[in-house]
Amino acid sequence: MNAADLVTDLAAKANLSAVIFTVALLMCRVMPVLIFSPFLGGEVVPNELKMGVGLTLSIVLFPVIEGSVKTIPLSALPYIALMAKEVFIGFSLAFIVNTVFEAARVAGTLVDTMAGSNNAQLFVPQLGQQVSLFSNLKVQLAVVLFLTLDGHHLVIQALADSLVFVPLDAFPRFSHGPWPYFDLLIRVFADLLRVSLALAAPAMLATLLTDVALGAINRVAPQIQVFFISMAIKPLVSVLMAFLVLSALLTRMQDEMKGMLVMLKNVLWLLT
Repeated sequence: MNAADLVTDLAAKANLSAVIFTVALLMCRVMPVLIFSPFLGGEVVPNELKMGVGLTLSIVLFPVIEGSVKTIPLSALPYIALMAKEVFIGFSLAFIVNTVFEAARVAGTLVDTMAGSNNAQLFVPQLGQQVSLFSNLKVQLAVVLFLTLDGHHLVIQALADSLVFVPLDAFPRFSHGPWPYFDLLIRVFADLLRVSLALAAPAMLATLLTDVALGAINRVAPQIQVFFISMAIKPLVSVLMAFLVLSALLTRMQDEMKGMLVMLKNVLWLLT
């Protein structure tokens, strides 16, 4: 092998190493969203499949940053710092994306607690845990609605946009200051309770009015065992109310998902 061939071979190996390091950084940003997102399978999906999907998605997104990434450090400490930055951004995006689904789970728990049916538990594959009956219903509704609205495509688009706002070889500049970014994350966390109460409000109000009516009956006729009667009536009332307001519930979920995608864009804007 002459000198020219040796130089060409070394250059090809250097480019291959840069590509591998770049794809690894991409996976650090993509994998948190894949791991924690219920609409992508959640805990039930094997880790090997998640890694395969993450690698495939990183390769698909690679052309987005191929021309903008100038230098990827190959030394240990600078590269670890970039990996930590990518994991931080990935967890931030995953936290915002999962807000509506977590709110649906909490809303279902609130309804089951009010109706007295929270002892019945079902396994939800997307969450990888046992939840109450209405939690299972609301989470599955949120996942199906999100996929029907092509929300997963919008999340992938947001990942591609994040590579433009915050390149792989650069750190977030926080041009508007770090506090607005963390303030937005805190507001997203606080909105979780607001969304949960909004999704659970119809069934909670119905069971509350049922309790008031049974309390009035107990005052008039103390000999009636209203406690045992309520154990049969309140779950039925909550189920009937849930199906009566199903259309309004789906509309509210859709509005909250739109707001979540807006929050996703605002977070990316605040990172620049």
